[in-house]
Amino acid sequence: MGSHPESKSTNSSTPANPSTTATSSPPTYPHWHDIIAGAAAGLGARAITAPLDLLKIRRQLAPPLSSSSTSYKNLQSVAASNNAKPTSFVGGELRIIDDIIAIATKEGGIRSLFRGNVAASYLWMGYSVSQFWIYGQTSEYLQKQCNAIQSNINLEYNMSTSGAISFTSGAIAGVCATIITYPFDLCRTIFAARGIFPIPASNVTWSKHTTELATLRHQQFVHRRPPRTMQEFAREMYERKGLRGFYAGSLPGLLQIVPYMGINFAVHDVLILLSGRSSDSAVSGIAGMGAGVISKLLVYPLDTVKKRLQAQAFWGSKPKTSSTNYKAAIHTNRRASSTHTRALHKNGTMKHNAGGGPIVYDGMIDCFRQIAKREGMAAFYKGLVPSLLKSSASTGASFWLFTLTRNTLRSIHDSDHTYR
Repeated sequence: MGSHPESKSTNSSTPANPSTTATSSPPTYPHWHDIIAGAAAGLGARAITAPLDLLKIRRQLAPPLSSSSTSYKNLQSVAASNNAKPTSFVGGELRIIDDIIAIATKEGGIRSLFRGNVAASYLWMGYSVSQFWIYGQTSEYLQKQCNAIQSNINLEYNMSTSGAISFTSGAIAGVCATIITYPFDLCRTIFAARGIFPIPASNVTWSKHTTELATLRHQQFVHRRPPRTMQEFAREMYERKGLRGFYAGSLPGLLQIVPYMGINFAVHDVLILLSGRSSDSAVSGIAGMGAGVISKLLVYPLDTVKKRLQAQAFWGSKPKTSSTNYKAAIHTNRRASSTHTRALHKNGTMKHNAGGGPIVYDGMIDCFRQIAKREGMAAFYKGLVPSLLKSSASTGASFWLFTLTRNTLRSIHDSDHTYR
């Protein structure tokens, strides 16, 4: 990187060796190699981590069970009489296998572990294609600019800029990919969150069927049931919130993605540099796992806030009053929600005291404040264990599949040009 002492002899009268010149510069490959490799990386990583992603989202959105609210044991006893048992997502973070098995056995089999998988597959494929392609283009551009600057000021040594370039390129790639694919992220969250939120007695349905629509407690959506398809979700979201609704919670999402992707690529590239094996797909996968864990730990609270705002965007009512009246309504709802109690009856219905309702967040800052006040700081890390497992596995698989696919395409490209 940068100018070398040997490069100063380019004005010499001795002509350069053509073979040396040809081999000194790395070969160039079509940009669509990165696009295909990114798509393969996204789809593969999603298939591996779908159950962990579902569990993580549910734990992040699970409402707290305070002393004044219904205990989980009572919910279990009532649900048992209706041939359905709610799955606990507020237990120990280490109960990964138990909770995944519980979802599969009580909510429709293995298929329930992939709820929202279509939207998530579009999300992961689009995100991976965008981030890897944009990262490659950005890092290549920044590297050329750094080389030009170092050459112009005649530095006698190579300035190490690989870490800064990786971080900046990763952050830019993450922001662009998030903006492009965010509606799919929102859709994935809504489908994964079916049946989590408690609602008034008139809208509670204890499911007795093991179908894709079977949920333990149906949240009140526009048509009093969760959406069944992406098209239905898109139509209902547009009717309620307009185009802006598809980017609900995007602010914490963008704030988290800058350090997350920046650290992700920077740590990955540093680990690859230390290993000295940049083209080894296995090494790339291991480095990706380490990068995924480190970056996820640093930005996880922002992800929890994003998920809360995403869920609220769909099941919350569209404000039809002025901003002042809407904020007053939020305050009234919070005050009632903080004091209400629930009572279970033998027939399995739930009743809220007058004024009871879900907590409403008035933006990102208010969401941070409300979670800290009502649930404590630990609530920001709900679902951390499945998230770390998912992040390390998905990031490692993503980098491994990307490198493997790209190397395969480049080998085909090289062999094709060799025999021409």
